[in-house]
Amino acid sequence: MESTENKAPSYLQDEDGFARLLDDWGDRLLRLCTLYLKDAHLAEDAVQETLIKAWRNADKFRGEGSELTWITRIAINVCKSYLRSPWKRRHAPAEELDALFASTDDPQVDDTLPRAILALSRPYREVIILYYYQELKAREIADVLHVDVSTVTARLSRARKMLREALKGWYYDE
Repeated sequence: MESTENKAPSYLQDEDGFARLLDDWGDRLLRLCTLYLKDAHLAEDAVQETLIKAWRNADKFRGEGSELTWITRIAINVCKSYLRSPWKRRHAPAEELDALFASTDDPQVDDTLPRAILALSRPYREVIILYYYQELKAREIADVLHVDVSTVTARLSRARKMLREALKGWYYDE
């Protein structure tokens, strides 16, 4: 019989583990949750909840995948839970993301691409964010989303095509 021994990183099992978890994953998770939820404040809450869940459930990490895919899966589940909540469904979409894009005075900053990504439907937005922003490989994305690798590659291809069409004349000279 195969052992189900704990494969969690040892730092998750001590008192300073939460702080280290925050240092290692906080920024990356905040980007993911902000792009997923389209609300900076809600994303901060989701990151906090994700880190707490990861720290409390470190003993359940089986080591079948990387720590990155494990914590990313937790974050996506937390974000989906937030999006399903009755409060979020009744709440008018936050203007937070617009404020994030508009907060820069630098005319060199172009927010066209992030806005085009956010305009994609969820399955396509997910794979683009995980592939380009979280820098996961197709196999890791498949593990995180619980889909086949072929599904991930198909979604990536379709999402790229949608983005190419949306950005035609802006980024592409077609």
